[in-house]
Amino acid sequence: MHDLFSTPWANAWEKALNNNNTYRNAAEKWEWPVILEIEDLPAESQELHSQLYLDLWRGECRSVRPALPEDNDSAAYIISAPLNVWRPVLDGHSDPMMALMRGKLKLVKGKMFKLARYSNAAKQMVLSAREVPTRFPGDNQETAVQASTNGTQPAEIITKRESFVTTSGKGLNHNSFPMRLYHKAKRLGIWNPQDINIDQDKKDWQKLTALEKEVILHLTSLFQAGEESVTQDILPLLMVLAREARLEEEIYLTTFLWEEAKHVEFFHRYLSEVITETGDISRFHGPNYRRIFYELLPEAMNALLEDPSPAAQIRASVTYNMIVEGTLAETGYHAYYTMLERNDIMPGMREGITYLKRDESRHIAYGIYLLSRLVNSDPSLWQVLENRMEMMMNYALANINELFDAYPEMPFGLSLEDFVDYATNQFNKRMDRIERAISTPMDKIANELESD
Repeated sequence: MHDLFSTPWANAWEKALNNNNTYRNAAEKWEWPVILEIEDLPAESQELHSQLYLDLWRGECRSVRPALPEDNDSAAYIISAPLNVWRPVLDGHSDPMMALMRGKLKLVKGKMFKLARYSNAAKQMVLSAREVPTRFPGDNQETAVQASTNGTQPAEIITKRESFVTTSGKGLNHNSFPMRLYHKAKRLGIWNPQDINIDQDKKDWQKLTALEKEVILHLTSLFQAGEESVTQDILPLLMVLAREARLEEEIYLTTFLWEEAKHVEFFHRYLSEVITETGDISRFHGPNYRRIFYELLPEAMNALLEDPSPAAQIRASVTYNMIVEGTLAETGYHAYYTMLERNDIMPGMREGITYLKRDESRHIAYGIYLLSRLVNSDPSLWQVLENRMEMMMNYALANINELFDAYPEMPFGLSLEDFVDYATNQFNKRMDRIERAISTPMDKIANELESD
């Protein structure tokens, strides 16, 4: 067993990394040295180094050694954290990209958007480090981690109806957050995709270059399939809430489903009447997109039919509300506005996206409410939520990269850095809000959501 960040530990990690063929493939285009730093290394740890310098080049680790003062200038990336953050990353309880996005691992030097393109390489680096028997400062032996089994039991399911809420004297709670969303949906969700004037959009489309048309078609293909997927996949959650007799939440979700169906109609109309594309456009669906929409989303939602437990609800809502809607869809809206608003083209598409974004803001608010309610009632479920977020966010970032990787040069001034930063900021904002719910009364969380 080697002490963390000691010379023997660094040598063993270098060897393990060079024996990791998955890392070699994932980092084949990486060309920048990295410094890792422990911020609070105990003074008595004289054999340990506070900084390690990793000489990484195209899938090869040429050396791992103690960092020299001049290395801080030459290293493209410096990542720093205290021991209590490094430990869960290195022992497998925290994803490195998640820790970076949430600021637990501090990116002292370098660009987050470039690191996001190599999330799999970062994960493989950590996996290789885990192969090295490690003793952390202050340890006498390995610390066993007891996995929590909380949150796996189904919530109470109503199988026989004893009464009805609306005739029992209890009535509807119009002050509840789901009912407030319902009333908003009645006021703000009444728009008709068929009423949007797309005459100017047709003219603007004809003036675009072939590359500009291809990028808009690419993005629209992702949205069209995504909206169809969320329309089909929401029903199991609605059924679970109905079986739990959460009438106000069920009432709100009826508008949720209706709005998703209108989003399908909107993009289909645009494809048919403006782009006039009626063929198979699933060629734009890359491996990470397919993993999310063809597999993980329907799997998580349909799992609720057999397992309606709070943990299963969290996995479903994280996938649906936080990643598909709260990260990918919102980043996609940002792309449309960047392309169309900046060039003052396609007013019909911009109008429709405005309605969609307004609808989705209610959907995301409900997802935050649902997840907050679940972790508030059982704080041990936070680990379930965080694990799912870690996995899904890696796929989400890889999906954004897929879009940019498809084109040597993006039109409309689109920037990968801008979109990764936007997605990361949205993600962190939601994670911080849900984490606060562990120790914050739900009525306060609901009022904060209402004011957003």
